[in-house]
Amino acid sequence: LGSSTKLEEPEPCDLLEVCRNPSACSIMSEKPPDSFVVSWHTSKGSFDLQVVTEWAPPYATRMWQLARLGYFTGASFYRMLAKGEEAFVVQFGYNGKPEVDQCWDARMTTNTTWSVHAPGNLRGYASFSMDTVHQTGANPNCSSEEYCAQGFSTNIFINLANNSRLDAPGFSIFGVVSPSGMRVVDSLYAGYGECVELCGEGSSRPFCVGNGAACQGVSLDLLLKEGDGYLDAMKP
Repeated sequence: LGSSTKLEEPEPCDLLEVCRNPSACSIMSEKPPDSFVVSWHTSKGSFDLQVVTEWAPPYATRMWQLARLGYFTGASFYRMLAKGEEAFVVQFGYNGKPEVDQCWDARMTTNTTWSVHAPGNLRGYASFSMDTVHQTGANPNCSSEEYCAQGFSTNIFINLANNSRLDAPGFSIFGVVSPSGMRVVDSLYAGYGECVELCGEGSSRPFCVGNGAACQGVSLDLLLKEGDGYLDAMKP
């Protein structure tokens, strides 16, 4: 992937103030280098995400900003979808402070899109988690007949398997985790399964651990409302 840039220690910027007034923090006007590495240190070990800016410049820029701001420090892996031989993604990106995460979701979400760079959403490649909208033909980077990916802020996912079906809607990759790093990612706790909001009564989603009120997954609504306090109390 060529040379990479290691992150220098930035001047501290308050995450909530950055959200309210991005121009007040110099990090938000920085341009990312051609390639850089972001490291995660977890209870299961460490892994690096190699970001390649040309793959998806808007997403690489946001990743550079989030890493420089320390947004992911202490953030939990709240959606780990792996069961037996089946696997999908691991998702994370909420800081854990409700006021901060709510602000970034509300004010810092952008609808900018980018074409999906080869090889696409294969195992180890990372993309931003996005909302979905109906296909209207307005997004040139979406070829799906059903829906298009649109609107990213702070949440990212790493593919645990070949998820090339995510290419057509426009989930653009911006980085990759090495095979050794993926062994750490694979070891993250997967016992809670799919998020509560996606496991309603009668749901047939393969990664739901219980449905409806019996679902064991993390509630995104409560995570946004109560932050780390909810996870510490209910999903340690």
